[in-house]
Amino acid sequence: MNRKRKSLIGGSAAVVILAIMIVLIFAIMFEQVSSQPRPEASSSSQLETSHQSTSSSIPSSEPQVTVKSEEAKRAVMDADYAEMVSYSLYYDYAHMSLVDTVKAYMSEASIAPDAVAFSYKNTKTGETFSMNDTQPMTAGSTYKLPLNMLVVDKVVEGKYTLDQRFDITNTNYELLSEHNAYVAQFDGAMSIPDMQEYSLVYSENTPAYALAERLGGMDKAYTMFGKYGKSKADIKTIQQEGNKTTTDYYIQVLDYLWNHQDKYADIIHYMEVSFPDEYYKRYWPNLRIVQKPGYVREALNVDAVVFEDTPYLIALYTAGLGGSTEDSSEINGYGYSQLTQLTYVINEWHRVNMN
Repeated sequence: MNRKRKSLIGGSAAVVILAIMIVLIFAIMFEQVSSQPRPEASSSSQLETSHQSTSSSIPSSEPQVTVKSEEAKRAVMDADYAEMVSYSLYYDYAHMSLVDTVKAYMSEASIAPDAVAFSYKNTKTGETFSMNDTQPMTAGSTYKLPLNMLVVDKVVEGKYTLDQRFDITNTNYELLSEHNAYVAQFDGAMSIPDMQEYSLVYSENTPAYALAERLGGMDKAYTMFGKYGKSKADIKTIQQEGNKTTTDYYIQVLDYLWNHQDKYADIIHYMEVSFPDEYYKRYWPNLRIVQKPGYVREALNVDAVVFEDTPYLIALYTAGLGGSTEDSSEINGYGYSQLTQLTYVINEWHRVNMN
C-alpha cells in the first residue's frame, strides 16, 4: 500500500510539473505573438503614409514665394553693374522690395507718390506686387487690348471670319482726316486682321472704332470688358467717361491673355512687333516683349508681357510725368524718358530676384 501511494504521489507530481511547463510554453508563445505588429495597424499606417505622400505632391494654386540665394542675386548685380551705373539706375535691387525700389527711383526723380501705379505678376510662381493699383488712371489707348480680345472671341464663336471685309465709310471716328485716310487706303472696307494690325501696331483710332462696330458700337464694347476680370476698386474695368481704369483691372486682362495665348496668337503677334525699341523695349531690345502702350494728355502707360527667363506681366500707368497735364496733347519727352526708366528699374529688379 505504501509503495502504491508513493507511485501515485510521484505520478501527481509529474502531472503538475507537466502542467506548469505547458503554461510556461503558452505564456512565452503569447508574449512573442503580442510583440509582433498587428496586421491591421500596419495596413492603416501604410495607407496614412500613402495619403500624406499623395497630398504633398499635389501642386498648390496659391502663389509660391521665390527663394533665390544671396550669391545668385549678387551674380546678376555684378553682371549688370556697369549697365546700371551707365544709366544712373543703380539701386540695391537684391535687398529691396519691388515697391520700395520703384519708390526709390520716384523719389530721386521727384515724381509725386500718386503719379505712378503698377501691378506685377510672376507667371511661374503667381507672386504679385502692386502700388496704387486701385487708383483711377487714364487708360489712353490701352483700351484697345481688351477690345481686340472681344472681337477675337466673336470670331472664335463663328460670328465673323477673318477674310470678311466690313464697310468703314460710316464708322465713328475721332479725327476726320485719319478716318478719310483709312477709307481711301482700304477702298472703304477693312478686314478684322487689318483692324487688329492698325489698332495695335500703330495704335490708331479709326480701326479701333471699326472693331467696336463688330460688338455693337463703342458704348456696348465698354460694357463687355468685365469678361477678362474686375478690379477690387470702385472702377471695375474701364470707365468710359474720362477713360479711367486701374492697374488692378489690367493685370487681370494680361493674365487672361497669358492663359489663352493660342486663342489670341494674332493679337500677341501685333503687340510684339509694335513700337520697336520704344516703351518697354527701349532698354531691353533683345528681350521678347509683347506690349500695348497708351498715351493721351497727362497719361503715359504700358501693358506688357516680358519674356525674361521667368516671364512676368506688368501693367504700368502714370500721370503727369515730365510736367504733363490734362491739357497736354503730345508725348512729353522728359516724361517718356521717366516711363522707360521705370521699365528698366522694374525689369532689373525682376532679373535680380526672380530669374
